[in-house]
Amino acid sequence: MNSAASLSPALSPVLPALAGMDARLLRLLDAVLDEAHLARAAARVGLPLPAAASALERCRQLLRDPLLEDGGTQMRLTAKAQALRETVRQMLAGDADAPAASPTQQLSSQAAVTQRVRILMPDYPAQVVAHALYQELATAAPALDLEFQTWLGDADASTRLERGQTDLVLGSAAPSGQVRGREVLQERCVAVMRRDHPAAHSLTLARWLAYPHLQIACHDSLNRMMDEQVAMQGLRRRVGLVIPNFLMAPALLQDSDLIAVMPMHCVPAATAAHPVALACLRPPLPLEAPPLRLLQHRRHAEDASVALVAQVLERLVRLRFEGR
Repeated sequence: MNSAASLSPALSPVLPALAGMDARLLRLLDAVLDEAHLARAAARVGLPLPAAASALERCRQLLRDPLLEDGGTQMRLTAKAQALRETVRQMLAGDADAPAASPTQQLSSQAAVTQRVRILMPDYPAQVVAHALYQELATAAPALDLEFQTWLGDADASTRLERGQTDLVLGSAAPSGQVRGREVLQERCVAVMRRDHPAAHSLTLARWLAYPHLQIACHDSLNRMMDEQVAMQGLRRRVGLVIPNFLMAPALLQDSDLIAVMPMHCVPAATAAHPVALACLRPPLPLEAPPLRLLQHRRHAEDASVALVAQVLERLVRLRFEGR
């Protein structure tokens, strides 16, 4: 792209990345910057949505910016994306004669899409996002199938990702080796109990340890962190009940003196169907909830279907849980 040299000096750090993009990638980027909507941008440049999602992810990596962010009711451009709009237009104007992607190339991109994406994540937040994820992908990529696999903890999820037994992990494990990831949600820990629990008005460390604890086995990272913190103070906590998942917790907490510690996003909101109102208090230990990360193996770096599912899943998690 010869026009790069005449562009805004303020954008000089990203000019090499823009200059390295081919015309097809630049056209999609231009459409995304105009539409602030991936599906409309894909339709505008004539790309199948999975291929467009893969191309957008490539742009994000090159420019080191998400480009689109959650605006509440709709997606919006990031500050860097807004600054790029005129620059990208100028670059395309200087390359107006570049050939468009042929129908054969488009069909090849579509044919390369994997037909099933396997996802590992705890039952919460899976219960909240699974329906919306399926609905959106059924419209955007109707040939794409999803498989939610049984969550057995972060360590198991990392192992299965390394072995190629799953495609996407939403959990607290950190990226390592060939596994890459990004933070989707920074959470806070809360101590959860029934509203009229004797400790609900003043949760000191002594009070917390005086009652039996409800432990959710699938959250191995947080359980290990709690046990280490308690042991450092020469104390012990009594785990009165261990359950495999978060969905069992509300009813058990509501009808007992059990206390659980969990990330806030794992505390189900009270609804008409499940009117369980629980007290959420600051834990009496300096506990930081591990961030929720979206992880995938580098073997899927060019997999358009995995990129599409990851993009939609990340947006839905942010939309449903940020600010809780």
